[in-house]
Amino acid sequence: MPERYLALLDRILTPVLFLLAVVFLIVGHNEPGGGFAAGLVVATAFLMQILARGDDFVRKLIGTYLQPAMGVGLVIAIFSAILSLPEGAFLLGVWWKIPLPGGAVLEIGSPTLFDIGVFLVVSAFVTSYLLELSRPARGSRR
Repeated sequence: MPERYLALLDRILTPVLFLLAVVFLIVGHNEPGGGFAAGLVVATAFLMQILARGDDFVRKLIGTYLQPAMGVGLVIAIFSAILSLPEGAFLLGVWWKIPLPGGAVLEIGSPTLFDIGVFLVVSAFVTSYLLELSRPARGSRR
């Protein structure tokens, strides 16, 4: 019976957690949130998946992408940090304004890139850690 409750919670909370992570990632530079918090929220969503559907399901779904995601995230974070080197500083915010149709302007900067890199590293690392914790011990039966 508890598995039914977990399955129901998984179906309800997982999409909400992914949406919350996107909000944290987008508004994180100026409001509470950011890449670290968004990564932890995504890892929590995958924890719900592990509890409700088992670690084999999550391992087959995203297991091969976790280590490359950590590497890509680290490269993005380092790249965003060195973008300001031509201006004589390290980790200084560099901003670009992109004109959009209708006269609107999209302002994006290196802090957003840094948050995306941190998000990828944290979500992939914590999910990988949770998958290893859920792996059965050698010689044990499931």
